[in-house]
Amino acid sequence: MNRKEFERILAKARTDDERLTWFGALLTLESKLEGQLIIVGGSAVEIYLTSNEYVSMDIDVVGNKAAISTVLRRWGFDSEKGRDQRVYWVKSGLGNVDLVGPTDRSGLPPRAFTTPYGDVLLGPVEHLIVRRLMMARRKRSREMYRQAAMLATRYKRGLDWDYIRAQAAYEKVLPLFEELREQVAARPPPRK
Repeated sequence: MNRKEFERILAKARTDDERLTWFGALLTLESKLEGQLIIVGGSAVEIYLTSNEYVSMDIDVVGNKAAISTVLRRWGFDSEKGRDQRVYWVKSGLGNVDLVGPTDRSGLPPRAFTTPYGDVLLGPVEHLIVRRLMMARRKRSREMYRQAAMLATRYKRGLDWDYIRAQAAYEKVLPLFEELREQVAARPPPRK
């Protein structure tokens, strides 16, 4: 797929999270990384919650950096070094793509979202909840806690609570986990 076709497809997306899932599916397909490319971090939070509730400022991707970089270059992304000396891929109208590593290390399987252009894998909700709790503690941010609570409430029926508790204890955010667990238990899940 060339740059014009890629841009034409993404221009049809109605929402930011739809554009993000389509981007992930197209990148997976074009880089031939089915089952190996995963959208993680804030980008995954945006898809799980929808862009009506949270918008990420970049796209965090796990996968083979060489294969992904080749496709991004073909689609008109430019590589730029950030202040932290990391390389980011930038394209006007889409944002920064951060290739954060070759594999996901959460220990849980990713979740697949189906798009008209194939599936896109997202980092597990449980891992994202723990990361949001960690950021809530470190930054003293109620917004990060709120995002963890929204994720936990929306997906509470399918969550591995034992994993979340164990990781929260390891990351020293067990009091926030306990507050979250109590809060989520008191709320009914939102209608989909």
